[in-house]
Amino acid sequence: MKTIVIKGEKHEIDEKGETPMMQQLVAQGVDIIAACGGAGICQTCAFKAVKGTFTHKTDTEKMMDLPDGQRLSCQCKPMTDGEIELIY
Repeated sequence: MKTIVIKGEKHEIDEKGETPMMQQLVAQGVDIIAACGGAGICQTCAFKAVKGTFTHKTDTEKMMDLPDGQRLSCQCKPMTDGEIELIY
């Protein structure tokens, strides 16, 4: 399990399971907009990585041309404990 901090609140993420970080955070009460339902096409679940490292960018994320430091929570998982800022 890895700890992700959002607005000072700690959330535990199972980085080894199949469930994307977005779904795990939503299950813990984090308000994440996901207009596409987690398909990786709308960018509404984007976050800025403040601390920590995350899995490599998926092909979907590479096509989105996200600004440096931004990721899609539906497409990645943490590799270390970290802190993120939700974009939307």
